[in-house]
Amino acid sequence: MDYSIEHARVKEAIEKAQCSAPSPQELLSCIEGQLRGAGYTPVVSQLLDANVDPVERPEQARFIRIEAQRPGDRNTHIFTFAVLKPGGVYKALWLQSAVIEK
Repeated sequence: MDYSIEHARVKEAIEKAQCSAPSPQELLSCIEGQLRGAGYTPVVSQLLDANVDPVERPEQARFIRIEAQRPGDRNTHIFTFAVLKPGGVYKALWLQSAVIEK
């Protein structure tokens, strides 16, 4: 399977949704919903700080990392976003995606 094309479709869907929220957790929920709509099941979701460590408090989130699975695919798909806060509203910026092949 050509994952670059598949992940480009996921990126387009997430960017089209323009997820924004008053909190990082709600932003994460919006992104997870878009992934589900694209056929992925989020397995591990993390809010990460500027050092890419799990946050102690949600408002410290600077990145979102989601590991997801697709039905019929043993591989793990990883989606990473920057968390932006323009005007007091949290928004996500797609950074990268990757596949861990099994």
